[in-house]
Amino acid sequence: MTTKSPTSRTRTIEIACACTLIALAGIAGCSRSDDAQAAVKEASRSFSSVAAGDSTASETFSQKAYTQTEQLVSEYAGSEDGYAEAAAVTLSLAKLGQASLASSKASQAEIAALHKARIIRGMINEWLTMTAIAQGAGQFDPSAELAEINKLISIRKDDIKQYQAQRKQVEARIAELDAQIAELRTKSVAERNQSGALELQMPRVSAAEAAQIVVRVREHTLRADNYELEAIRIEGVVGQLRPGAREISLNVEKATSQIALLEDARNELAEREASSKADAQLANDAASAATERLEKAVADYAQFRDTQVNDANEKAISLTRASISALRDANKTIKQVASLTKASAQQTLAECYARQAAGYAEAAILYHALEEAGIPGNWTAKAQEARDEQARAKEAANDAFQGAASALRSARVRGDEGEKLEATAARLDLLGGLEPEPEYDDMNDMNDMNDMNDMNDMNDMNNMSDMDHDMDMSDEPNEEDDG
Repeated sequence: MTTKSPTSRTRTIEIACACTLIALAGIAGCSRSDDAQAAVKEASRSFSSVAAGDSTASETFSQKAYTQTEQLVSEYAGSEDGYAEAAAVTLSLAKLGQASLASSKASQAEIAALHKARIIRGMINEWLTMTAIAQGAGQFDPSAELAEINKLISIRKDDIKQYQAQRKQVEARIAELDAQIAELRTKSVAERNQSGALELQMPRVSAAEAAQIVVRVREHTLRADNYELEAIRIEGVVGQLRPGAREISLNVEKATSQIALLEDARNELAEREASSKADAQLANDAASAATERLEKAVADYAQFRDTQVNDANEKAISLTRASISALRDANKTIKQVASLTKASAQQTLAECYARQAAGYAEAAILYHALEEAGIPGNWTAKAQEARDEQARAKEAANDAFQGAASALRSARVRGDEGEKLEATAARLDLLGGLEPEPEYDDMNDMNDMNDMNDMNDMNDMNNMSDMDHDMDMSDEPNEEDDG
């Protein structure tokens, strides 16, 4: 919805004042009528002082001009004569000028609210990210893996105990056999020593004695050989046992190494668990901080809308309604000008309500986004409340658009200008939710919303002085048109 700038609106108001004076040029005056005429003329000059400036003219200066105009004509506005009606129209235009300035501020407030809402949407994404990180970090649970590792460590430790017991038995057996070997070898040496001692006696004895010694030497030698053979046999057994002992030792070393690796894995899991908890804590802290920032931003947004935005909108709406209300005293002599002024005021009112509806729609979307994100709060109720306010403002905007169309038609302008006003009225009806009459179905310029601004200029009211001869000043007031 395009809202006219204060300077453009002031130019329209200035032209309307000039046309009002032209329409009343032939009215005979009295004392109060002369005062009203002077006030209206002075008001026209006040409007001219605003319109003569550029588009960046001070709003304070414009507001002052509108306020002064209101003060000039307010006491003369009434239904006593034409100039009193002119004062009423001028009062309406002064209110409309103030409403235009207020509407501009309301638009700025809605834009600021929209900016705040977009910032909050970005903060929602941040909150979702931080919350997801916190949940992901907190879900790391190595307890099952740790239990499995501890079980394997316990099994390998039991294996080591068994290996060590087996090795102890084998080593004891080897030690026992080594002792037997040593004993057998000692006995063998002793037998050979005895055999040698006997052999040394043989040269000194008789042949019969020597024969007996030979027998004894042989006995000692046989026993020594038997001891040696038994020792060799046992050494063979020991030779078979030693590789088994070495294998058992290797198994112990292997199990010990595996336990060390398992303990390293357990320590790594413990470190990861600690790190995960730390990360989760940091993420939770970040999520909490994001939640606090988000709650603060939403509270600020809601307060901004409840105070500054609503106050600005209500001020613009109130001033526009005051502008429309002032025209109730202009329903006879200059009814046509009043109707055109009312049409402009009604469109301004429609724009105010439409802007307000759009703001409530944005609020509903934001609250719905907060609800969808799972952020704690009564967002469902707030979203519904905003949608209800949107529907109310939209209905009011529709009524105002239809009111603008009705006011245009009640002006009863004839000729080409009348056709243009009727086409504009049809577009306003469409904006107000009314389907066009069949004869307007082929209008192809519906999408050119800028044409609506022509209505705000009263279809170039510079030409209204040329239209003045078409005004049917003899028309009697109509109670329905005045509505």
